[in-house]
Amino acid sequence: MDAQIEKLSSQDALTLAQENSSLLTERLSEMHSAELAELLLSCRDGQERLLLLPFIPESVLGETLLELPEGMQENLLADFKVSDIEDFVEHLETDDVADILQAVDKDIANEVIERLEPDERREIDSLMAHDEESAGGLMQAELFKVRDDWTVEKVLNVLRRWGEEIDNLNYVYVVDSEDRLQGVASLHALLFCETDANILAVAKSDFPKALAGQDQEEVARIFEKYDVLALPVVDDNGVLVGRITADDILDVLQEEATEDMYRLAALSDQDDLSEPVGITAWRRGVWLMVNLGTAILASVVIAQFEATIAQIVALAILMPIVASMGGIAGTQTLTVIVRGIALGRVTFDNAKRALVKEVSVAVVTGLSFAVAMGIIASFWFPAFGAKLGMVIAVAMLVNLFAAGLAGALIPLTLQRINIDPALASGTILTTVTDIVGFLTFLGLATIFLL
Repeated sequence: MDAQIEKLSSQDALTLAQENSSLLTERLSEMHSAELAELLLSCRDGQERLLLLPFIPESVLGETLLELPEGMQENLLADFKVSDIEDFVEHLETDDVADILQAVDKDIANEVIERLEPDERREIDSLMAHDEESAGGLMQAELFKVRDDWTVEKVLNVLRRWGEEIDNLNYVYVVDSEDRLQGVASLHALLFCETDANILAVAKSDFPKALAGQDQEEVARIFEKYDVLALPVVDDNGVLVGRITADDILDVLQEEATEDMYRLAALSDQDDLSEPVGITAWRRGVWLMVNLGTAILASVVIAQFEATIAQIVALAILMPIVASMGGIAGTQTLTVIVRGIALGRVTFDNAKRALVKEVSVAVVTGLSFAVAMGIIASFWFPAFGAKLGMVIAVAMLVNLFAAGLAGALIPLTLQRINIDPALASGTILTTVTDIVGFLTFLGLATIFLL
């Protein structure tokens, strides 16, 4: 690809749109959909993106839009006419068509569907009936299926004739007379077997599959476990209804990782740079309000020791250290456990080993840093000497122990009661470490230093 095309910036493209539109069309036609999406993302606002969209070829326009963040995608599609959407969805696979139609107004989507060919209309209706984050919402209808009484020779002949129409063709799906999945044969296996053999002799009957209603995270785990390139999707009766390809799962893994990252920071999983300020501020504000409430709760605990702090100012200086160390230690444990839950490696039933390890780590690190901080505090405030050092050492040890225990138990408990661990764990953990840290430190100081 021409290096000059790769370096085309959004501002260069906008200039060409005014001065030499035919050259811009030519350049954009030679770019990949992912590169076109990057070009649109680099625009300063939606108006600039709308100016460039007409120059993107219909053959890649749909794929380009699908590469954009959902919020931006919906905003751009809102300016499309039904006929425009109809033109570019013709170049998309059924799962991508369903994604586009779910991003537009329902009336427009219905009108586009009505204009499709009857067979394609039925496929799209079937896909859109499933939840977006389920196997049915991820799958595409395009696949290569054969009857279980065919020979390998017949399969290969039909494959040569029709297989070229299907992208990412890696497997042949074998079904019975009622379309129930009987097995899956890889193209590699077909090439190295006797042509007069029955296709079932080549197909694997135990090939992994997904149920149409299965959550996308579970589907991603199947891909990870079995290292397959595509996964057949069946309904509750075992009827083959579609397939999910590995490229779609890569998108799922990215979405799920981003979602967990956002939620651990108490952000909405829909929070992105393309949204209006007001919407983003509202979503973040809700969790900031919750955090404010927990912060006030921690301050109430501190207020109970107002007299102690007034007499020993050193406590006010050292207090944040105890809380901060507990918070960081707890977050480390929390991140490990939440990620383990997301990957299916940690459940409430097998969590004992992880719990013991995290608490043990908390005790070891707690002892190490407690001794270090105790010595530092003793020399920092010689008026109180070893007593102050002992108080902060014990408080830090207790808080790091509590942080390790809470960091493991909170997400496991939330998962047990069907609450997303990534969403609420951070706020609860911060409350625990702050309250335990302040209560232990100030309580011990009141007892031993006054």
